[in-house]
Amino acid sequence: MLLSVEQKVGLFFLAAILALGLMVELIEDWRPFENQYAYKAYFNSSVGLRKGDPVRIAGVEMGKVKNISIEENRVRVDFFITEPNSIREDTVAQIQQTNMLGGIFLGLDFGSAEQPFLSTGDEVQTTESASFAELISNLDRNQDRVLRPLGDMVDQSQKPLVDAINRLDVILTKIDQGHGTLGLLVNNPSLYEELTVMTNRMNSLLGQIESGQGSFGRMLNDSALYDNLNQSIISLAELTEQIHSGKGTLGKLLNDNQLYDQSVRTMQNLGNITAQVSQGEGTLGKFYHDETLYDNLNETLSRVNSIVTKIDEGQGTIGRLVNEDNLYREAKTTLHKVEKAVDGISDTGPLSALGIVIGTLF
Repeated sequence: MLLSVEQKVGLFFLAAILALGLMVELIEDWRPFENQYAYKAYFNSSVGLRKGDPVRIAGVEMGKVKNISIEENRVRVDFFITEPNSIREDTVAQIQQTNMLGGIFLGLDFGSAEQPFLSTGDEVQTTESASFAELISNLDRNQDRVLRPLGDMVDQSQKPLVDAINRLDVILTKIDQGHGTLGLLVNNPSLYEELTVMTNRMNSLLGQIESGQGSFGRMLNDSALYDNLNQSIISLAELTEQIHSGKGTLGKLLNDNQLYDQSVRTMQNLGNITAQVSQGEGTLGKFYHDETLYDNLNETLSRVNSIVTKIDEGQGTIGRLVNEDNLYREAKTTLHKVEKAVDGISDTGPLSALGIVIGTLF
């Protein structure tokens, strides 16, 4: 059966595609013009790492994994890098992930700058990394460790929480029905109106104070009050300094030791006098202890009181002098006559003066 031209062309393109796929699969790592420096590393596990995965130094892709095999109960990973003198003796290799969804690669660090470089084919130090399955397992364990006590606490506090919610519902119901003080505040409109009036009055009062009205407003807004208060404080400070330095009477009272000594001596003398009086020494001591003196004084006061009573009642000469007006008028008349007689004496001789006095008086 002869093929048409269209069929031949289609078969040719199909063969070309198959050949291209075979070449990509077989010679993927064939780089005839690229230098490759081979190394090896051993791991206890290489879960997820495959042949052809990238090799990265500090995150920069520098090569690929050539082969993964088992050697003496360990996983041997053969890899190459394209740059010479890039791996040092203390460089550490680790199987790492680019993200949580996969993307495994062989990661290397720089190592210490003072360490020499490894030769091609040498073994690189390794460190094991946690696999994704281990991370999930650890996460499950930590989650159980954290959430289990939290769940137990929720279970234990469920009944008290329900009781608290029920009580809160009862309280809110009472408030909504207008019971209690808070219920009245919520439901009584007159309280709102009173509160509004009080607020308006408070705002008015604050406005007056802010504008300087009233005593309190003047106290807050008048700078003269501040100046006076400041001056008073300054004066008080100066007075305190003067007292501290011993100036003035108060300063001397506070700073002069002689006054203190005199006060001590005065108190001692007063104590001695008090002791003498208590012992009955001296006039005051005898007056304090001798009852006879008290009786005599009491008797004397009684007599004086009797005399004063008689004088007040008009008895005796002094009583009549104090209580009768006739004696006062007669004495005044007599003094008036004596005054006339004295005036007449100054104008006459001795005998005439004597006669005038006698005639005036009698």
